[in-house]
Amino acid sequence: MTEGRRQKTGRRPEAAGGRDACSLQPMACGLLALCLSVLALRVTYTESPTAQMLTLPGGLGDTVYSLTLSGLLIFALVLWVWWRILRNDLVYRFTGMEIGLALFAVAAVISAWGASDQRAALTQIMTLLGPLCAALLLAQILDSPGKVRLVLIVVVGLGLVSAYQCAEQFFFSNSITIEQYEKNPQMLMEPLGIEPGTFQHFLFEHRLYSRGVRGFFTTSNSAASFAILVCAAAAVLLIRGRDAGESPGVEPRYRVFRLLAALLIVAGLLLTQSKGGILAACAGLAFWGLMLGIEHWAGDRKRRVLTVLVPAVLLLAVGAAGIVVWYGVRHDRLPGGNSMLVRWQYWAASAQMIADHPLRGVGPGNFSDYYTHYKPAAALESVADPHNVLLSLMAQFGPLGLIGFLTMVSVPLWRSLVGPWGSAATETPVRPAFRTCALALLVGVSACLLLIRPLLMPMSADDPAVLLYEIMTMHVAPAAVFFIGFLLVASPLADAHWERIDGTGRTEPTLLGSAVLAVLLHNLIDFALFEPGVWLAFWVVTACLAASYTRGDAGLHLAARRTRVLKPLVSAVAVVALGSYGLWIWAPAYGVALEIGRAQQAVSRGNLDNAHRHLEAASQADPLSPVAANFNGRLYLQQHEQTQDKQPALLKEAVRCFTEAMERGPADYKNYEKLALACERLGQPQQAYEWYMQATDHYPGCERLWFELGRLAERLNRPDLALAHYTKTIEIEDSYRRQFRQMYPDRKKVVSRLGEEQYQHAQRRTAELSRG
Repeated sequence: MTEGRRQKTGRRPEAAGGRDACSLQPMACGLLALCLSVLALRVTYTESPTAQMLTLPGGLGDTVYSLTLSGLLIFALVLWVWWRILRNDLVYRFTGMEIGLALFAVAAVISAWGASDQRAALTQIMTLLGPLCAALLLAQILDSPGKVRLVLIVVVGLGLVSAYQCAEQFFFSNSITIEQYEKNPQMLMEPLGIEPGTFQHFLFEHRLYSRGVRGFFTTSNSAASFAILVCAAAAVLLIRGRDAGESPGVEPRYRVFRLLAALLIVAGLLLTQSKGGILAACAGLAFWGLMLGIEHWAGDRKRRVLTVLVPAVLLLAVGAAGIVVWYGVRHDRLPGGNSMLVRWQYWAASAQMIADHPLRGVGPGNFSDYYTHYKPAAALESVADPHNVLLSLMAQFGPLGLIGFLTMVSVPLWRSLVGPWGSAATETPVRPAFRTCALALLVGVSACLLLIRPLLMPMSADDPAVLLYEIMTMHVAPAAVFFIGFLLVASPLADAHWERIDGTGRTEPTLLGSAVLAVLLHNLIDFALFEPGVWLAFWVVTACLAASYTRGDAGLHLAARRTRVLKPLVSAVAVVALGSYGLWIWAPAYGVALEIGRAQQAVSRGNLDNAHRHLEAASQADPLSPVAANFNGRLYLQQHEQTQDKQPALLKEAVRCFTEAMERGPADYKNYEKLALACERLGQPQQAYEWYMQATDHYPGCERLWFELGRLAERLNRPDLALAHYTKTIEIEDSYRRQFRQMYPDRKKVVSRLGEEQYQHAQRRTAELSRG
């Protein structure tokens, strides 16, 4: 902002730190506490916004939970802007992420408009958009080094909770789960709908006996990505803490506390046993060392050196990617173990998907529906993400979405690494004091862990002793670890200690930037970044990075006469945005989850008619979601199987429900398969055959569908078609078996994906039809 523009406002730039700003400080602290409390919930609860499993009391599902948290983050930014305009004191410091966010939002809208499952697209957009808005908000609030350190302290405290959970899984719970499974396998498999001896049973055992240490996340790789970010935060607190100037008799004790916290977090990273995460952390550490070397060697020429070095590194990265692609195309795999073999299959299928949808992608949250269109026949399992952040964004959001994401990340990285960095020397004292803010955050986050997490994970034990054990291990222990860890790394809480830490040091931006790059590097072979907890933590750290160069920048300062014009406009926009979010995003998801929950309760009581009514209400509550219609159709099929008179009306209702689900999610092969099954049971083999053919269009590598086509072709007296379909069935199953033996050479028997009986039948009929 030019000096002339500042004079036109009619007030001094320093007024932002005067009486008005101080009166606004409680609002800023409250919004900061809200963002960090949401972070605490997301990194201590396994959140799956696209899953339809109901885990909250009263019928609330993970989708509603995710939309609620994301909505809070989005409207926290809206509330901050609205309140500052209302107080005639809007000062916005541009971070460079705004342009990227605008591009990403436009790409998201375009992709969602043409998505197959538009409800999944909207849910995914809001889940990703919430943390992005939180990052912009935090970049405005974190206007002093003390506030940045406060955020890092909370991140480190939550990292200690994650490390504790990893240790608990590594030393105790994984072994207990395996012991329970070996005593009573059905107890664990029945709730998941897994039948013994099936391919799903094999996958379940494989994951169980791998003893994955994942903390509160879905995979160990996600826990490792989060640990990388936390390690950087702990290192910043450890290294910059010595600049506080305490007396020699006091400082070593606090540095020992921070060193202990850092070592525990590193131990948690190692416990995950994530090779990609550990290697990425080492790469981030090497990059930090390189940046320190450039600082020492280049000095004032650092910007010119990086201007030459960064393009050279990017060209080398492009060349390395070209070599990887060349090797993969030539050998149909990548060098390495099973993980790299399957990743090449993910990436090759994603490349075909991108080629067929080059402009706007398949839509956010729709990758899993389209992956089966391109999945190699030999691949063991389907995935919901290509395990590569660039391919994932390109496939779902199109090139514009990828450009927007890269802009959001690269601009803060570049500006923070080249400097100059903001200084606290010209800033007014922070109010309320650091001690007050720290204690408020400590109490707020601890209260979330103790009061809200139990609502997400209700206790199920009947035995009082077991119930007490669950309460202590699942809820009290994580809150206690955070409480103790926070005090360890924040001590001393004296205001003077943190006011003496200025923002001119280079440790903070280089360390945090190295961690951001390390997480991006790790997610070139994984999908951890898109897990809500990791995604939010990533952007919180990026916001701290942006605050290192926006601090002290006057930014955009609106004059009082302009805010008078904007007040009614911004208020109206805020109300419309809040109402739109509630009516079109949150309310439909809540209605579906609520009615499905009631339907499940009715099914458990045997009242199927009531269950159908609730599912119809769920389908009407959200005209975009195919979930309730699919559930209702499956319930009609199940009801038809359980009744003795085999009522055709039930099958006709199933056909209606699956047709409705198919229209709302035309890319999902499962609806076509269910339609074919219902038509076959209605005595309509020709219609069933046609629906199975459409299912194979959406999942050509599914041997089960081709087997059913061969069986129906025989019923239709088409032996030529039956022979072709059975041959395709055997071809797919054999390719799968070859890869199974390649990946698991120690197993004496291949676990059939089709089913051994069906496989033998297909081979027998192929031989007989060939002779005939």
